[in-house]
Amino acid sequence: MTNALMKADTRLLVSVVALFVWDDQVLLLHQITPPEPDLWDLPGGRLEVDEDLLTGLRREINEELGLTMFQVERLLTVAENFYLEEDHSLHKLDIIYQCRVAAQPTQFTPIDLTEIGPQGIQWHAVNTLTADLCTRRTWAALQAAQLVET
Repeated sequence: MTNALMKADTRLLVSVVALFVWDDQVLLLHQITPPEPDLWDLPGGRLEVDEDLLTGLRREINEELGLTMFQVERLLTVAENFYLEEDHSLHKLDIIYQCRVAAQPTQFTPIDLTEIGPQGIQWHAVNTLTADLCTRRTWAALQAAQLVET
């Protein structure tokens, strides 16, 4: 961690997120909240107190996509990042699972719209994505799944 990110008040945030792959496409949402606004992100979010990983993942996917029927295939990777916020630094761990749906959904009914930007939720062809269009955790997931070059 660099000196600029070292502050007396460092907060740890643990999130669970999903990489849904369908043929050559991945499911992403337009993220509008910090720490990486206006980028394509994986669905998911922070764990609640005393919540296990898979329960948290299912809750977050339901909240952000309205999906309840999906299969968790495997733990894909853990992305670790550090962010500097106004009054503290953030140490963020994103636990990323590769997930699958039986049929490719095209309409979503999110319960929580507060983090989803105007471009909404979309399937993206992997070959159209670049690191500068995606959050760090999204790019890490695409690399771990060997969908893009490292």
